[in-house]
Amino acid sequence: MSSISKKDKNSIINMIITFSLVIIVSFAFIYFIMTFIGVGLLTLIGFEYNSIESVFLFFLIFVCLNIPLDFVSTPILDFIHYKGFVPESLYKFLEFFIEFILVLIILLFVDTIMKSIYIPFKTKVLFSILLYLFTSPIDFLFLKDKD
Repeated sequence: MSSISKKDKNSIINMIITFSLVIIVSFAFIYFIMTFIGVGLLTLIGFEYNSIESVFLFFLIFVCLNIPLDFVSTPILDFIHYKGFVPESLYKFLEFFIEFILVLIILLFVDTIMKSIYIPFKTKVLFSILLYLFTSPIDFLFLKDKD
């Protein structure tokens, strides 16, 4: 039997702690950016809320649901695209359509379970479109070497 040295154990523990901190900080960054940009945008297009706490809770639930769904849908779509099953023009349409539908479903779900907020349907649709338009250039800038 081989045993792990104390130095290796410390290295593994440090790696796990570092990874956890990166995930937590990344999530917090995404959450706060999404909240502050999103609340202004949503308020402009008809979002109504009872308190600022309900806004923070809304975005916490939204981000917690959106990130995993995005992590699942994007690789599937990329796989279909990179295997040559869909041309670039159709890929962009599918990417928009899938993200639009997922965000709309999340908004419908969160609006249903939270009684302290009200999001008109037109606001849900507009926010879904605007979120895609906002995140697409960011994806392009940071992931343009992905091809």
